[in-house]
Amino acid sequence: MLEYDLTWRAKGACQGLNPDIFYPDSEENCEQALSICKTCEVRIACLNYALESREKQGVWGGASARERRKLLRTSRRSA
Repeated sequence: MLEYDLTWRAKGACQGLNPDIFYPDSEENCEQALSICKTCEVRIACLNYALESREKQGVWGGASARERRKLLRTSRRSA
């Protein structure tokens, strides 16, 4: 099992916000989460974590689940 350094989470712009914002009922309803992520100083660490741990739901690092799947497919093709 992989171990991750998650200390970056304490600096997330999402800290203290309702988690439901980052787990919308559909991909089309993630604008609020994406706007919060745009201002976050740990967005890249968050996105890297989500990609490495294969998070299947929610908005992480400014990317929806669909966007992360696309990033993973693209990275596998170029590897």
